[in-house]
Amino acid sequence: MDSGIFSCTGVPRSSLVGFDASSESEASSQEMQIGVPLNEARDLQVRKLEIPDKSKRFVELLQQLTVCDAISDEDFQKRFQELSSLGDDHVICVIEDTNRGKIVATGSVFIEKKFIRNCSKVGHIEDAAVDCDSRGMQLGKKVLFFLTDHAQSVGCYTVIFDYSNENKAFYDKQKEIQMVKYFI
Repeated sequence: MDSGIFSCTGVPRSSLVGFDASSESEASSQEMQIGVPLNEARDLQVRKLEIPDKSKRFVELLQQLTVCDAISDEDFQKRFQELSSLGDDHVICVIEDTNRGKIVATGSVFIEKKFIRNCSKVGHIEDAAVDCDSRGMQLGKKVLFFLTDHAQSVGCYTVIFDYSNENKAFYDKQKEIQMVKYFI
């Protein structure tokens, strides 16, 4: 598995994942945090995961990314509550197409607390996925910006993003690689 690594500190948004500021205006982090539509014409909102998102095909979106069996409503609620109890240390971002009532993009960030760099923090972004019917709209970038903004806001000095070789074309602009070893 290849990984892109980019720093939250002092790196302009324009240098992240090949973002071209002239191609599309970005909603501010504050707007994204409160669920303001990204694009009025499309009625897309970026926000944190909510329990009703299970019925908006959130699990089916994860199934486009990797192995993800059906999850009962009860198990979904238990895991949601468990992750919610971690507060800002684990955030799942979704983009909802409110016209269709469907989650069309997602990603998560968890915060690792370190002893190095004066007891600093590192953000780890994983499970980024864009629905196959919604690709080409730069939703993956919007998810990454939401998650990196969150990581920076809680004091992370860097963010590490893991991605598969199948998605390498999207992330090809990254300059560094992280080694990952799976135990399962």
